[in-house]
Amino acid sequence: MTGFSLRFRLNVMIATAMLLIVGLGFVFAIHSASRSVEEETRSTVNLALQLIEAGQTAVAKEASHSGTPYSVWLSQLGHLERTRHLRIHFAGQAATVLNLPPAAVEAEAPGWFRWAVMPEPVVEERLLSDGAGGRAALRIEAESGDEIAEAWRETEGFLYLLLALALAVYGLVHITVGRAFRAVGQIMDGLEGIEKGEYGKRLPGFSLPEFQRISGAFNHMATALEKSRDENRALIRQSMSIQEEERRHLARELHDEFGQSVTAIKAMAAALRNHAEANREATDHIMATCDRLFGVVRAMMRRLRPSILDELGLTASLEDLVENWRVAQPGLAIDCVCEDGLDEHAGEASIHLYRIVQECLTNVARHAEARQVSIRLGLAEAEGRDWIELAFRDDGRGFDPGQPRRGFGLAGMKERVAGLGGQFQLDTGPGRGAILDIRIPYGETNR
Repeated sequence: MTGFSLRFRLNVMIATAMLLIVGLGFVFAIHSASRSVEEETRSTVNLALQLIEAGQTAVAKEASHSGTPYSVWLSQLGHLERTRHLRIHFAGQAATVLNLPPAAVEAEAPGWFRWAVMPEPVVEERLLSDGAGGRAALRIEAESGDEIAEAWRETEGFLYLLLALALAVYGLVHITVGRAFRAVGQIMDGLEGIEKGEYGKRLPGFSLPEFQRISGAFNHMATALEKSRDENRALIRQSMSIQEEERRHLARELHDEFGQSVTAIKAMAAALRNHAEANREATDHIMATCDRLFGVVRAMMRRLRPSILDELGLTASLEDLVENWRVAQPGLAIDCVCEDGLDEHAGEASIHLYRIVQECLTNVARHAEARQVSIRLGLAEAEGRDWIELAFRDDGRGFDPGQPRRGFGLAGMKERVAGLGGQFQLDTGPGRGAILDIRIPYGETNR
């Protein structure tokens, strides 16, 4: 029974045990009925034979003393015509003196039951005086039909009672097992929730002490995991905040110190070129180097901390990011839509949403070989609270998410989302692009 649930196996075992009990009870009842029919019919034949022989002896003595005719005994013997289970045949040398069939059976038993309990034929024969100086043959043959019908009535009641008891026991056991497995089902649902990261789940109290102990241990474990998750999220948020603050500081230093220094160098090189024609080639080289350094610094500043994010908000930053990617990747069609009100509610999640979109576009350019990308950001309400939803789609070659990845892009996105208490869902596969759905909560819960 490999592959079947424990509940199914227990039900099969219990049903098999009940069928075995009913079967054994059925065999016992048939065996007892067979013995009863056999003993009853044999005892009836023996009793009738003894009564007939004793009656004939008594009538013979009475006839020798008082002259009572032998026909009186025959008439008395005729009174046995209502005798159950017997067929009596008494015949002299010349003719049949008496032939008594058995009494009619009031109720017939089923054919299979008659076959199962039918005894071996019981026949007794004697030679008796016929009252006229001759000999007569007495034949008594057992007829067990009525006894079988009576045994069937008794057996039928027993079998019905046995079946009712078996069904009652099976029903009680089934209900008890069902209650136990309902508790097992709740425990399994709780464990599956823990596996999915739903540490807020708790098990109810159970009447059985074993399940109650499991419930207590599970709830304690869930509480500890929830506390640990919240602490980790707080640490991740703090780490990301420190990281972003450091990037902001580096971007500011690059702009204020390095940028100004390069600007001064370029200005001095321009002054040298204007006053010293011989140094024109050298000053042109200095100015070209400064221009290249300006480009490098601007790119570094954009990667470290997009200044437009602090100045104009998330929507404008994403539009600028997408426009830069359109220029860098002319063969990639990027559609980006941001709903109204996004900047108002994004708050500290703005930089993380920006980084996630940036990482997604980088992955598309490096690995996906996609032609179209769709980016949607909006606000939604679900599960009793408000969410910022990010939906990213591409029509690239996709990948197997179960295979190990060399980079840390996906892991970094998951970490960001987890640190903000959000939900991360990736649907992809070889040859069918990638679909990324992210939810990040904002505000307070509505419940």
